[in-house]
Amino acid sequence: MQTRGVLEFMDVDGQSLDVLAPRERVLKTASDLFYRLSINSVGIDRIIAESGVAKMTFYKHFPSKAALVATYLRYKSAIWFQMLSTSTERAGLSPLERVLAIFDALDEPLRAPSFRGCPFVKGLAEFGPEANSPDVQATIAEYFEGLHEFVASLIEPLGLKKPERAVIQVLSLIQGAIVMAQSTRDPDIVEANRDAARLLLENGLTS
Repeated sequence: MQTRGVLEFMDVDGQSLDVLAPRERVLKTASDLFYRLSINSVGIDRIIAESGVAKMTFYKHFPSKAALVATYLRYKSAIWFQMLSTSTERAGLSPLERVLAIFDALDEPLRAPSFRGCPFVKGLAEFGPEANSPDVQATIAEYFEGLHEFVASLIEPLGLKKPERAVIQVLSLIQGAIVMAQSTRDPDIVEANRDAARLLLENGLTS
């Protein structure tokens, strides 16, 4: 699980721009623009203008747009894994309930009017195999590997006969919930996928 990023980044999304240091002002501005619009459609000049920092200051902290994009994605990853940890590590949960708590964590963010999908799925579309952005591509890959490891760590205590198969199934339900919530805005999507996860895991426990 990726937790180191939590120490590196403050929650810039929840802060007013004028109280942030220049680096965080750039990151907050880029985070908002990249997520609302798209990474490739937002240029450095717009980020500089909206963050209110000098061009020299921008390049002092981020020598290239690719460096900023990778930092943005690491920030999103840190916040996401922090949210998952908070939900799944609540006291009193059974091993099965810890897995299902992933969907509890998803429910509120996916209902928010500001929800625009998964930044890493969007990143895959913009930085595919043909893109010459190794740092960005590595950051995206690290996120998906981290999510796989996180789900696997929760499923392992269940003692299933085919734990890796269950990991893939739960990951598919997580990503399916995110995509369906973005495309349909159905408030019951997360609960439906949570129920599906429960059924497949309970079946694995009894088979």
